[in-house]
Amino acid sequence: MNDIMIREALERLQAEIDPVTRIRLKPEKSVLVEALTVFERCGVEPLRRSRLLAIYTLLASAFARHSEPLELDDTELTRRILDGDYLYSLYIQYALKCKEESLLRDLSPFVKKIQIARALGQDEQVPLLSAFEQILLNRKEAN
Repeated sequence: MNDIMIREALERLQAEIDPVTRIRLKPEKSVLVEALTVFERCGVEPLRRSRLLAIYTLLASAFARHSEPLELDDTELTRRILDGDYLYSLYIQYALKCKEESLLRDLSPFVKKIQIARALGQDEQVPLLSAFEQILLNRKEAN
């Protein structure tokens, strides 16, 4: 079931990405399986799990493109920055398309904290899955 959900989420995302960008998503399968496990543990229903996996993949991919060290003589620097910016905007667009406004709102302080830390040159590990888990568990307790 996880393999099918992962494949479908990646296919759906790749269809969302404008072909002109030439961006190919290649996340580690083990990371996606771990994300699905966390979503299931948080009580997320299967249909929503697939959407959350896609949203998680976009945000993680945007962070990954922006995480590499900046070197002025790097011929791929502009490409990585633009790809990361594109994936971040697609993350927002896709989350809204999936009607996950509250998730976007709850994740935004976390995302801003990471962006500010990186702008200041601080190499901060991105506990993205932990942020998702915390938000999902907080919502579950609130209901």
